[in-house]
Amino acid sequence: IEATVNKLCGIMITKKKKILALATKYFSLPELVEIKSRLIGTGFIGGKSVGMLLARKILSQNKSLKWQQICEPHDSFYIGSDIFYSYMVHNRWWKLHMQQKTQEGYFTIAKVLKEKMLYGVFPEEIMERFQQIIEYFGASPIIIRSSSLLEDDFGNAFAGKYESIFLANQGTPEERYIKFAEAVKRIYASTMNEDALVYRKQRGLDKLDEQMALLVQRV
Repeated sequence: IEATVNKLCGIMITKKKKILALATKYFSLPELVEIKSRLIGTGFIGGKSVGMLLARKILSQNKSLKWQQICEPHDSFYIGSDIFYSYMVHNRWWKLHMQQKTQEGYFTIAKVLKEKMLYGVFPEEIMERFQQIIEYFGASPIIIRSSSLLEDDFGNAFAGKYESIFLANQGTPEERYIKFAEAVKRIYASTMNEDALVYRKQRGLDKLDEQMALLVQRV
């Protein structure tokens, strides 16, 4: 069981040692299986999702807080970090993505890539999974939150650098899907925001991969 917990944490939660140590200490195997059941696609669930889940788990173990009486159960979904790359590849932007990582293209190519990312299309299997999320939440309002791999890490908060988008989630299923997909694209495009790029550069993170996972929550 311990080996399986370590393996699942290493492929869904994080590769970073400090957070990984907390995850393997606090998450049980059933809890990780539950996270996996609500993960769309593959990859990591991202820093914001990990922070939320770890905080809930740590607080729930403090008996003096009576946390179970205070905190409602959540039914969040996680859009895996690999979908960010799938979106890039599907729309044939991988060459631009690699050019943006160079010193010359770091800011200039980012502007081009940001504009394109607002108007791409998702692979059909991803569209189907997005529709399942919308069907699950029904007419409940939702928020789609950035949860990148570098976000909410030790020493790197990225507070306010990426977008989170509230959706009233009203209208026909088709209208709700269009709004949902647009929100995902806007958050993906926010990885190319100048503020975020400057922040990454200041902290020596500009050469690292910044994949965007997403946290989808009922409001």
